[in-house]
Amino acid sequence: MLFHPLGSPRWARVDAGFLDPAYLRIVGSEHPGVDLNRAGTSGDADLGHPVLCIAPGVVEEVAHDEVWGHVVLVRHDHAVARHVGRILGREIPALWSQYAHLLWPVVERGQRVLGGQAIGGMGKGGRQRYWAHLHFELRTTLLPALYWPGKRREVIERNYIDPAPVLAKTDQEHRYVWHLVVNLTKPDMPQVRPARGEDFGA
Repeated sequence: MLFHPLGSPRWARVDAGFLDPAYLRIVGSEHPGVDLNRAGTSGDADLGHPVLCIAPGVVEEVAHDEVWGHVVLVRHDHAVARHVGRILGREIPALWSQYAHLLWPVVERGQRVLGGQAIGGMGKGGRQRYWAHLHFELRTTLLPALYWPGKRREVIERNYIDPAPVLAKTDQEHRYVWHLVVNLTKPDMPQVRPARGEDFGA
């Protein structure tokens, strides 16, 4: 029922965890999600790698700013929230997933999306100040897409859940991951094309 945003847990690694003490020490802020990269990569090797929606839902918001870059927030169906609740062993009344630092979004607000559907490509954020990666969050409360809790750990504990145990249980391996193709003459008109399976370990 759930897809991993990079296609499969075995193709991904977590570079900064949920409420990661190292992130707080280095950045000076709590971390309300996880930072993901493809396993075995470094630097900008996965710039533009397709980012997939984890489950069915509706695009709540598509936003952009100079730090986040492009951000997509998806409101998931109640069945998805119940499924995630079963994984975590507690009730999850509602669920949103957020995908940040995207190179380009390929969805729009109000659009119905499927699990495993490409919603954008991995980017570097608006200021281009870090290596390409995906910042991924799971929220149980509707907050603006660009909301950042800073050092308010209690806000994170009340409104977010750790994505790591949920991503570890993603049971749908996407064997036909999509490459993001950007038309450099019209960068506001991104396209997608199917990737060869061997590109992503299928």
